[in-house]
Amino acid sequence: MKTINRTILTIIPKKPYIEWANSFEDDGPELDLETKHSLSILIPDKYDEFNYERFLKENYAIIFEEELTAWMADPDLWPKNRTYKKFTEWFDVWVSDAVLDFGQGAIVHEPF
Repeated sequence: MKTINRTILTIIPKKPYIEWANSFEDDGPELDLETKHSLSILIPDKYDEFNYERFLKENYAIIFEEELTAWMADPDLWPKNRTYKKFTEWFDVWVSDAVLDFGQGAIVHEPF
């Protein structure tokens, strides 16, 4: 087992995101507060568990759009006013200051 020198932010949907996602009539499953959907992000070394909010404030728009895209690809159907305040109303953020790698072999970075 090895450690990775990064802090992780885990983005967890709250009720407003879930209500927005469930507002579409599609064939996908409905979300609820019990659904274990989240996004984890390894953030740069210059941020850590004590100043991760600076990273979040600088990058929330990208994260917000990634979460919206995960449910609805058409940006015309996204909420128009995507402020940091709205981001914090739609998502909880958990911080982990240690990452343990139980995998075998090298970590491969792939473009997303």
